[in-house]
Amino acid sequence: MTLLSLLACHTLTKTPAATDEGTGACTDPIRVASYGYTAGATELADPDGTSYGMESAPYHVRYSWSGDPAAEATLLWRTDDDTTASRVEYGESSELGSLATGGSFTLLTGGGRIHEVRLCGLKADTTYTYRVGGEEHWSEAYSFTTAPPAGTDVPVIIGLAGDARDNQATWGELLDSMAERGPDFVVFSGDAVDFGGNMDEWGAWLDAGQGFMESHAMVMIHGNHEFYAQNFFGLVAQPGDEKTFSLDYGPLHLSVLDDSTTALDREALAGWLDADLSASAAPWKVVSHHMPAYSSCTTHGSDEELQALWPPVEDKHAVQLDITGHNHNYERSVPLRAGLETAPGKGTVYVVSAGAGADLYTNDMANPFTAVASPTQHYVLITIDGSSSHVEAIDLAGNVLDSFDVPVAAP
Repeated sequence: MTLLSLLACHTLTKTPAATDEGTGACTDPIRVASYGYTAGATELADPDGTSYGMESAPYHVRYSWSGDPAAEATLLWRTDDDTTASRVEYGESSELGSLATGGSFTLLTGGGRIHEVRLCGLKADTTYTYRVGGEEHWSEAYSFTTAPPAGTDVPVIIGLAGDARDNQATWGELLDSMAERGPDFVVFSGDAVDFGGNMDEWGAWLDAGQGFMESHAMVMIHGNHEFYAQNFFGLVAQPGDEKTFSLDYGPLHLSVLDDSTTALDREALAGWLDADLSASAAPWKVVSHHMPAYSSCTTHGSDEELQALWPPVEDKHAVQLDITGHNHNYERSVPLRAGLETAPGKGTVYVVSAGAGADLYTNDMANPFTAVASPTQHYVLITIDGSSSHVEAIDLAGNVLDSFDVPVAAP
């Protein structure tokens, strides 16, 4: 077995379901996918919350979703190896009042102990204050706001960025700028780091997100540079197998797929996507994965295998936006249906956002499907409001690179 396969493959069961003394218990444990090898992961529950090491202060605290964003929250943080207390105090005021316990685990790749606690039975569209740790070793207080109920017609602002790779300084600058514009949550389109098996790289990526990730959920797309590594699955908390899942946020249904896999799996995922979108009555449907089906990037270009599999499903279900990364630039397609340009509101717009720090690639504007392409470090804001959405690509200086509207009308 190679070192890469050892770091990438695992049978790791993360924390058992958290017991919430205020609102009941989660019904399902949080698990990660199994890839056939055990890679030295060890797991501990939190029986009494009294075990602390020499460096027990929680750090890299993050708010995430493992289930319904309107009713659940998952909180993660890191400590030294010897600190096993995994507790969260939380409530609708600064007085907190509720206690939840979870579990923790260490990985073969090191990086201390990762703690994970899941809160269930929360109220929709409600702000909660919380702190993590245990006894005399609590973090400072943070807050998060749960999602509006699925299907409600409320404005939603989504941040989009991807491909930081080995330039975390730029990633931090982009996130600071994005935070000023008030996104409800962020989709990171993959390749947070250069090598998914390197915990130091993940530490730098998380360092850049402090001050934001404690209060804003970040939906993590699995990219090819994540390498199916334990670090990815250990450091994120997402529904299902954590790489292919869907969630609802107000009027939005977001479908997330893993495209760093085999052709056979990609074909099966087309069936999964069809079933997932068939089950949703949301007026806004967005699909996100890492590698773009349509791209004018001269380094990677379009993924023609994906192009034959997933866009036909998106056409069938009136998907308004397909958002990806991988090709290091910003790109927007014209509205496409069956691979051909169509009128706004009659097809899917394909957006590539992969300029969060990685070295930039050039573009070939000769492709007829490309509306805008810019090799620029940037992020994207998607504002859904009623019957239309407004999308802006913004560079490091705050300049708007591109701006367009997408109507809700079905293709």
